[in-house]
Amino acid sequence: MKTANKPTTDLAPVESFMIVDRYAGLDEEAKAELLDEMNDFSGENTLVYKTIKVPSGETPVFIISDGEESDSAKEIEGVIIFTHRLNGYWPNAMGSTPDGDKAPLCSSMDGITGMNRETGEIRDCATCPYNQFGSSRDGGKGKACKNMRRMYLIQNNDPDLYMLSVPPTSIRDINKQLTKILGKGIPYTGILIGLKLQKAVNANRITYNKVILENRGELPPSVAAQVKALRTEIKRKYMEQAITPEDYAVEQTTAPADPGAFTDIPPEELPFS
Repeated sequence: MKTANKPTTDLAPVESFMIVDRYAGLDEEAKAELLDEMNDFSGENTLVYKTIKVPSGETPVFIISDGEESDSAKEIEGVIIFTHRLNGYWPNAMGSTPDGDKAPLCSSMDGITGMNRETGEIRDCATCPYNQFGSSRDGGKGKACKNMRRMYLIQNNDPDLYMLSVPPTSIRDINKQLTKILGKGIPYTGILIGLKLQKAVNANRITYNKVILENRGELPPSVAAQVKALRTEIKRKYMEQAITPEDYAVEQTTAPADPGAFTDIPPEELPFS
């Protein structure tokens, strides 16, 4: 009688991946004091991260920014700590509301339950009329509500946290790649991934950059355990992060005759939120 075996994978083991604590070397008392003072500025539930943006047009490089300075990279290699869906509804032009605020009128940080920030009304995203195909205000086949995904990553020997807002045009492919990895019996927190940009052309002959995800190997068990602990911490804090037009990569949706086409994303089947 054969016994059940762990699913086999074609991932080569990663020899080393170092998770760095920016406060390494400080004694515990000094570290506790420093963190307490930092909370005076940011609040204990605020995530601090650098953003990874996907530019439009012909430039296949990521733009990495800390809010003041920017750099570019042809590819990103790291580990996904946490990823989640999010939805945002702007009743007027993308990234604006009647009062001029760029925050969406209604938003959902899990892609499941949304809240109108003016009325406090709670809505089920699955049945909300604004989240149905064909509801876009321009009469296109897309949705009035923008479906998005965020990915939080860390890189080797780097203490910073990075956040990538996956462009709508890349969500389908990213979902497929992550589902494939999970299907092999490996949590996505247990692998090293690579992200690249590939030029593509949509139905309106608009050139855009599509994000390509590659698996680079399985992390050592000790490192995967550290990543799992970080995931718990990030997941506890992510609900505090506001949705902005940048989550939708608005620069990629300004030119097409049918902007709704960019929201034509199939329902997600990933076993995580």
